Amino acid sequence: MHPTLLAWKTGVSWLGTIEITSYSVAMAVGFIVGTVLLWRWARREEIDTRDATDLAIWMVVFGLVGAKLLHVVADGYLMEYVYACVDPSQVSWDKWRVSAAYCRELGGNAVRDAAGAYAGCVPTERNCLGWINLFAGGYTFYGGLLAAGAAAFVLARRRGLPLWRTVDTLMWIVMLGLGLGRIGCFLNGCCFGRATGSWIGVVFPQGSPAWVQHGRQGLIGPSDAPLPVVPTQLVEAAFVFALAAFLRFVVEPRRRYEGQVFTVGLAAYAVGRIVLETFRADPRGAVLGISTSQIVAALALAGAFVLHRRLAARPDAAG
Repeated sequence: MHPTLLAWKTGVSWLGTIEITSYSVAMAVGFIVGTVLLWRWARREEIDTRDATDLAIWMVVFGLVGAKLLHVVADGYLMEYVYACVDPSQVSWDKWRVSAAYCRELGGNAVRDAAGAYAGCVPTERNCLGWINLFAGGYTFYGGLLAAGAAAFVLARRRGLPLWRTVDTLMWIVMLGLGLGRIGCFLNGCCFGRATGSWIGVVFPQGSPAWVQHGRQGLIGPSDAPLPVVPTQLVEAAFVFALAAFLRFVVEPRRRYEGQVFTVGLAAYAVGRIVLETFRADPRGAVLGISTSQIVAALALAGAFVLHRRLAARPDAAG
């Protein structure tokens, strides 16, 4: 786990410390790789590479915003963001989430139990922009996929790009980008799996999200390391890399209709995500024990089936 690659204390009060995180670097690499692949595709299709560049930028910007918004709405932090803006005294961070030292650094009020031991922290300053801070983590892939997909659709229509051929290409490129992002998640320590005693288990250090979660559950003490967990980040990365290769080198050369790469990719990822979510253990939104991602994945699977039937039935499907 290496969440921060570089930290620079500027010495300027309003600027604070500038950090370069592993996750942001992984996202940047994904953007560069995706843009280069789009350029190559555009040249083969005799499309202006400037359109490909704009497409990549639109998808990244709208994807980040969409991923952040779904996190705010569906991952259980909505009211915390609201109270942080209107009444910080209603926000309470437990000792596992914010240490006593970090509470002092934030200028918060320390909360102590009956024995006088530090129990948590209450912020004292209003923050109405925390929910949209794109550099603070907290994203959902499906929120990003929906927003980025909508942006790609609008831009493709405006520029007169071949819609379904564009979408097919973007599908496997997005899977590559997701794989790089999951490697960033692993280095950041988020999106971890259930505790395990098997050989596949990975132990993250103290202060990691897994350590916080295990402490909240009473599984470890403040001086203990977190338990070994399933590295679901790396499992998903391996899965989507393999899926991207399958879509690019197997499905695309043999596609029977434009849009098939997209529908196969959407369905395959949905099935994989539903299964993978059963091994996830990080705190996030759920309804009746079913995670938000599983619900969206089930809807995506149904949508992929309907879309397949419609696209395959078009008169020009074999073109």
